[in-house]
Amino acid sequence: MRHLGVLFLFLLTAGVGAASYFTDKHGILSLSTPLTKLLLILIVVIIANIATKIGIRLLLRYTKAKDKGELKQVTSVYRYAVLIILVLAVMVLLYGIIGPAITSIGLLAAGLTLALQRPLLNLAGWFSIVAKRPFRIGDRVDIGNVGGYVHDIALMHTHLSLVEKDEQTGRMVYVPNEQALTQPIVNYTKGSALVWSEIKVRVPPRINVNKIEQKLLKCAEEVVGKEMKEASKKWKAEVKPEVRTRIEYTPSNELYIELVLRYLCDVKELQAARSEVTKRILSKFKKGFRH
Repeated sequence: MRHLGVLFLFLLTAGVGAASYFTDKHGILSLSTPLTKLLLILIVVIIANIATKIGIRLLLRYTKAKDKGELKQVTSVYRYAVLIILVLAVMVLLYGIIGPAITSIGLLAAGLTLALQRPLLNLAGWFSIVAKRPFRIGDRVDIGNVGGYVHDIALMHTHLSLVEKDEQTGRMVYVPNEQALTQPIVNYTKGSALVWSEIKVRVPPRINVNKIEQKLLKCAEEVVGKEMKEASKKWKAEVKPEVRTRIEYTPSNELYIELVLRYLCDVKELQAARSEVTKRILSKFKKGFRH
């Protein structure tokens, strides 16, 4: 379909050029006729289309960014840059010189500021995301009360693959980019994809708590021990599962012990790891935690 679009533009340009030539053979390069201006505008559009494709290929070949999400963001910024240059070029062709074009753009922007306040805020949010990079495509983030994986960063909206209760829902949510300026942003994967997870176990006080703690730690070690050892080497600090012990009371004022098992795991495997650790804990319970 894209090739058909380019072919259509090429044929349209050739047709307009021929019509302009036979209409005014001496003034075809003088920008004095609407047909001539249209011809040049179509040529600029075709050049912009070719420049976009060639530029993206060069970016993909020579850029230092290797991550797919970062590559997608770089090429997206390049496309928008070409689009802005294209708009300015068309304005120059319409008005003849750059001064009146810029003046017209300024007056138009001033007139539309109030009417297009939200779109302008979204555009400012997009510039903030591109410049400050609080997140990139592929990151797991929370923007305000909405959380998910960044699928795309467009001019007006950031596209998130929605996550609820640490599980992907398969639904897409479009967050206005102005939220990047006004809402807190939590990035779970920037720097490291490992996050702390917890599993709470309540037991009566008569049970050997130290024994249970060792069993809980062993369950976590079996599931995420390898990841935590690799994190320790990378961060040059000891990182291992841990258990926090608390004394709690039921509504009827009965005493019980709450053990909180904490461990690191990949944010994308949060629920899977929690499920596996829980299964192992239940298995230990069946075999008898008292001994």
